[in-house]
Order: sequence, then structure tokens, then C-alpha cells
Amino acid sequence: KPTNKPMKHLSLYLFLILFTLPTPSQADDIRDLQIEGMSIGDSLLDYFTKNELNNAHEIHNYKNNAFRYYFLSYSKAKDYEYLQITVKPEDKNFLIHGIQGHIFYEKNIQDCYQKMDEVKKEIDEVLTYNGKKDKGKHPADKTGKSKYERINYSLSNGSGEIVCYDMSKKLEKKGKHDRLAVTLSGKEFKNWLTNSAYK
Repeated sequence: KPTNKPMKHLSLYLFLILFTLPTPSQADDIRDLQIEGMSIGDSLLDYFTKNELNNAHEIHNYKNNAFRYYFLSYSKAKDYEYLQITVKPEDKNFLIHGIQGHIFYEKNIQDCYQKMDEVKKEIDEVLTYNGKKDKGKHPADKTGKSKYERINYSLSNGSGEIVCYDMSKKLEKKGKHDRLAVTLSGKEFKNWLTNSAYK
């Protein structure tokens, strides 16, 4: 695992409450940010063996096998319960195109919203781009009872998000619990999600 990269760690509080930057513009490049020490453009094989990836909790191929994500635990994780990491299936180097850190809130979704507000205040003091907040119905729930609130940050070469997912009681019984997702997406993956994933 590389340890000498001049990166800024993404903790539980996202881009970070503990950022120390000479100039705000240093945080504008997606590659300068990390979740659990991982950055967009790293090789996933620097952090997991192929056997660990093959035994992930979930492996999902997106439309036309354009991208694949692994949903798994990370033994060296400090802030997140699970990671969801996106690569291209045919890429033998397993270069990372997307990273998500997940924390589940099974008792009180208000704790997630409170965390979002705390994070936004800190991030907006650091980045040159203030996050934009929106909310809506979860696209995976056709009943419209599952909802999300999101703060989006547009960065050079990609984007970052903080999202609280408030799932319906029915889906919670099926194991789809409320959660916080902190996300980094490279430009190529973000553009694909926006323009091709659901068409």
C-alpha cells in the first residue's frame, strides 16, 4: 500500500474537517482526495487481493459491463463500515474510477442529516466551490417512499457527494437500511452515470 502520496484524507466528515491547505485550489482536483487512503486513479490491487475482491459482499456490473463495483469491508478502515469501489471489468490494472464510504444509521436518520450539515459547513470553508444541496425520491424505489438528501461538489476531474438515504420501512425489512454515503467519482465514471447508465 502506498504511504508517501501527498494526499488529503477523507474521514467520516468527508473532504475534511481537518484539511490544512496552503491554497483552496489544492482541493479542487479529485485525485488529491482520499477515502480510507484510496484515491481516484489508484490501483485497487494496492489495497485488496484478487481473492478478496472475488469474495466481496456484492459484485455488480453496470449496464453493458461498462463499469463494475465491489462492495466490501476493508480491514484497515478507520471511518467507514463498508466501501464500494468502481473499476472497469476489463482493466487488468483495476484502476479506481469511483469510491464510496458507507455508514449505516439503523436507529435515527436525523443523525445522518446532522452529520451532513456539520460536514458542509467545514467543507465550504476549504473548497473554492460551495456544495449544492438537493433532495428527491430514491430511483431504486418505485413506490417513492425512499428518499435522499445530497450535497454535491464539482471538482477538477470529477465530483464528490455526501448523501443520506432514508429508505422505506418495506425496504428496511429487506436489509436496505438508512445510510450515509460519501462518494468520490472520477470524471469518466461521473459522465457515464449522467449520460448513459440509465438510458
